[in-house]
Amino acid sequence: QGDGKVGAMLTQADLQMMAMTGSSATGRKIMEACASGLKRLVLELGGKDPMIVFADADLKLAAQDAVTFSVTNCGQVCCAVERVYVEKSVKAEFEALCAETAKTYTAGPGMEEGSKIGPMVSAMQRDLVKAQVDSAIEGG
Repeated sequence: QGDGKVGAMLTQADLQMMAMTGSSATGRKIMEACASGLKRLVLELGGKDPMIVFADADLKLAAQDAVTFSVTNCGQVCCAVERVYVEKSVKAEFEALCAETAKTYTAGPGMEEGSKIGPMVSAMQRDLVKAQVDSAIEGG
């Protein structure tokens, strides 16, 4: 996030190695910039981490994990569950268990006892997530 000035300066700096977590598009730019100087590079790009739930799964545990690992750190980690594929025969039960689990979560300041969902990392991230939620609601 940002205008890229800091990242561009870092790719030109006298560094032996760079590491970046972010989008695939930004990763490509960084890789191209680092290639000319043969800088070592570690990229963690655009994770879209799915969870798959089969009919023979422990559905209560799977629902707890789906909710927990999608909202931990407000979902702002590269390994957060971003989508869940559920076998059709257990879809309704799984959805009900997820809703039941989610109702136990309290939003609030991250350091406040009992708070399981803290703030977004920035106003820009909050606005992005709000737009995605609004789009999902409009799309049904």
